Formats: sequence, structure tokens, C-alpha cells
Amino acid sequence: MTDAQYPPAAVELRERALTAEREGRWAEAEELFRQAFEAGHPVAGYDLGHGLLDHGDRAGAEAWYRRAAEQGVPAAAFEVGYEEERGGDLDEAERLYRLAAEGGHRSGILNLGVLLENRGDLPEAMELYRRAWDLGDDKAAFNLGKIHDDEGKGDLALAAEWYERAAERGNGGAAYNLGHVRRDQGDEAAMVAAWQRAAELKHPKAAYSLGLIFRQQGDQESAVVWLHRAVEDFGHTAAAGKLADIYEGDGDRDQAKFWRDLPYGLGAYSPWFETFAGEGAAAAIHRQDVLNEALGESEVHFDTDERTLTTGGRTYHGVTLLGSFSHLDQSWLWSWANEHYRDDHPAVEPLSAVREYGREHDIAELTIGRLDLSGFPNPHQAATTMAIAAGALLGGNGVHSCRINGGKGSVYFHLDDPQLPVAAYDPFSAARLMMTAIEVFPSDPRRVVRGFVVHYGSEIAEGPDAIEGRFPDGHRLTVAFTSDGSIKAITSDPAQA
Repeated sequence: MTDAQYPPAAVELRERALTAEREGRWAEAEELFRQAFEAGHPVAGYDLGHGLLDHGDRAGAEAWYRRAAEQGVPAAAFEVGYEEERGGDLDEAERLYRLAAEGGHRSGILNLGVLLENRGDLPEAMELYRRAWDLGDDKAAFNLGKIHDDEGKGDLALAAEWYERAAERGNGGAAYNLGHVRRDQGDEAAMVAAWQRAAELKHPKAAYSLGLIFRQQGDQESAVVWLHRAVEDFGHTAAAGKLADIYEGDGDRDQAKFWRDLPYGLGAYSPWFETFAGEGAAAAIHRQDVLNEALGESEVHFDTDERTLTTGGRTYHGVTLLGSFSHLDQSWLWSWANEHYRDDHPAVEPLSAVREYGREHDIAELTIGRLDLSGFPNPHQAATTMAIAAGALLGGNGVHSCRINGGKGSVYFHLDDPQLPVAAYDPFSAARLMMTAIEVFPSDPRRVVRGFVVHYGSEIAEGPDAIEGRFPDGHRLTVAFTSDGSIKAITSDPAQA
């Protein structure tokens, strides 16, 4: 449909309506769309329906979609057909899908094909899929592949051809099914290649399938890599169980316990996270003290697109969105695993450094998209501790959080703004910071002390009974240990500082 076939007055009214809508004047746009439709521009009815839907008026939107559909607007016929199909009136859905298909609407053609396939009319369904494919719909090629495949009993060569076409256009399901076809054809190498491709296209079952096949082949290293990805990217609980089995077989009880507990709610961090976080804990607590004092407790407003956070009348830049905690199911969600954000979103992209560090050092808490923390005594505090430890990898000023969704969740930001104060070494707070960090990560007090001293640029002297930090300004910090490794005394000499 082109504007040339409609009355000029109706075309002008619709253009004015579109302009008003773009500029945020919805009440004016709504009235102009009505006038344009009544003046003879049926597409304005579809525009009005779309706008009403965006403004929460579903009933009004459907009414206008129906009016536009009966005037021959393909997109409107598709919308109404979809609603009829959802409501169970398949005859009416078919009629409307046919209206949409006659107008060349790609999704109308595809959905009509699916409806007819489900009725057993394969010849017309396949013809419709070919039409939709010619219009660029990868799902149509997938459906053709599935029909030819016939669960491994059909024409596997044609099935592979159509699956391959769909996969070339980014259809992960087609790449995954292609792997099954290659297996049925006896080509295991091609099967693995297809599943690797499906995994890259984010198919939820591909990484797990690869983990199983590599394990069957005796390649434990590759099996672990792919099973990790199945858990990290898709939360695949069976993959976590397989990892636990592998680590148990290797005698690694700590890893086995972590992966076995993971699907049911962690009650403790992994030893690898404890090692990483404990080393930087005291310095991270210091950064948080300084940041919290600077920001206060005012209401928080944030803009992830601009990477800004506003509180107390001041706006801070360099914001990274770390993740969020659900107070409903006690789970942590890294922002890169949040479906509302892309990995390359300005406020999310810096977090790739945290995920990469986790992969390099085998710290699962930094690589798994969603973590159930319900086994911890205080899951919210466990999430906060994890966010602060991860934020330390980004440098900057520390982590700030606020409640969202009426208190149902908390969102965590890392700040890196030069206008915020720097947490410089403070000899008066050193003992408190180290002891607080050891309370959180008690397994290795020496590591906590060592990490704190080194963080502030001190030379370090370490013996069996003590660790001494010698700072550039002459100040010395000495931490003495008992025979069992706990702290006996902390001596700080601020007089020389």
C-alpha cells in the first residue's frame, strides 16, 4: 500500500498524526489518526491501534486493528488473526492470516503455514513457508527442515539443506537440529560442528549436548568447558549435576559440592571466590566506607544509557550496572545475563572484564548469569558482598545499591567518577578494616592482611609469626599471628605516617 492510493487530505492527516506521536503529543496524535482513518486512510487505523497498545489500552487497540483489517491492512489482519488464534478460533484466525498473506505480510504467511501444518495440510503449508523464506524469514526454513526431517525418518538431505539455510540467518534451533540430522547420517564430526554453531547462536540445549558428547568421547577437558557454558549462559541444572559428577570422579570434593549445590541454592561461596574476594576484602570495605559517606542516603536516580547516577542533588558519571538481587526468590542476576540489556550496552560492557577474570581464574560466581543464594543465612548480604568484591576488579570508587520494583529487588552500580573521594590508606582504620574483612572471609587471615597491605603500595615482609607493611612515608603496620593462623595483635604506628 502506498499513500498515492489514498485521498490527499487523509494522507496529510496521517502525516500530522505521525509527527505528533514522534514528538510525544499522543492525545493530538490519537485524534488525528481517527480523522485520517475516517477520511479514507485505513493504515491510520492500524497506527492508532499500535499507539493505543503502547499506552496500555489493549481493548481499544484490538478494536482499531479489526477496523483496519477489514479495510485490507495486512499488518492489522495479522494482529487480529494472532489474537483469534490465541483465543482458539482457528477458522477466523485462518481467514485473517489469509488477508495478511494476500497483502504480502511475512509473519501472516508464516503463521498461516503453521496453522495449516498443524491441520495436516502439508503441501500448502510448505508452499507458504517457501514464500515466507523468500521474504527473509529464517523460521520458515526451520519449519521446512523439520517437515523433511520427520524426526529422523524423512528426507535427511533436504532437511539438512533447509536447516543449513536457516542457520545461516542466525537460527540456533536450526543449527541444533542440523546436528541431530548429521548424527542420523552417521557424521559425528559434522554433528559437533553444528552444535558448536548452535551454541554460538545461544541455543539453550547445544552447550549441554556438546558436554555430553565430549564426555562420551573421553575428552573431559572439553566436556567441562561446554558444561560450564551450559550452566553459565542458560542455567542448565542437569549440566551442573554432570560437572559435579566429573569433579567427584577427579577427587575434587570442593568443586563437586559447589556444582551439586548450585541448582538448589548456594549456602557458601566457592573456595576460589573466597580466595579472590578475601585478598581484596579489607581494601574494598575501606572504599565502601568512603563512598557511602560521600553519597549519603538520599534517593537515587540512574540513567544506564548515560551511565549516570544522581543522588543528593549531584550527578556522578562512569556508572557500570553490576546486577540485581531479587528479594522474592533470593537470587542474583548479573547485568550481562539480564534480557533487558545487551552485552555491549554502555553500562554493561565494562562488566566483561569481571566475567573474563572469572573464567581465567575458574571463579564460577563471576561467570554464572543467575545465582540462587537462598542457602545463605542472609542472601541479600551475600549478594552485596559478591557485588563489592567484583566491583573491586573495576577499580574506581566502589558499589552503590538501591531498591527497585517497590522493594522487590535491589540494583547494584559500580561508580568510577574522579569527583568522588579516593580511599587513601588510613592507619587509624587499618585494624578495624582487616578484622571486619576476616569476619567475612575467615578461612585465610594471612591472605586478607597480605592483600590489604599490598593494595596501598607497601613493601611487605612476611615471616611465620607476622606480616609487616612498610609504607613509602615511613609508616609501619605489623600484624602478628598465633600458631593456628589467627591474628594475635595488630600494631600501627601513625606517628611516623
